[in-house]
Amino acid sequence: MSQKKSNSTDSQAPSPPMAQVDVPAFSCIVHLTVEGGVHRGRVANLDGIEAVGSTEREMLGKIVPIFKRTVAEFHQRGDSIPWITPVPEPKANETKRFIPVHL
Repeated sequence: MSQKKSNSTDSQAPSPPMAQVDVPAFSCIVHLTVEGGVHRGRVANLDGIEAVGSTEREMLGKIVPIFKRTVAEFHQRGDSIPWITPVPEPKANETKRFIPVHL
């Protein structure tokens, strides 16, 4: 007598459809420099956000949450975000980083 092996997926109920959630995403453009081992960054498309770190990763880990919090505050209030447009080019000693940020 042969027995049919049950497939583990046969006994699982189908997954419910996932809800569509509209999560806004924003461009965080950072211009960074390295001087004396210190990584300095400034958000080029939104005024007043800067951070420093001993590595680029550390600096970005500081600047992105500030950007996210600032944009979220404008967004939650329904205020327009005061983007700097056009975004200025990095200075000769700066490197440009583009970071997509979801709220």
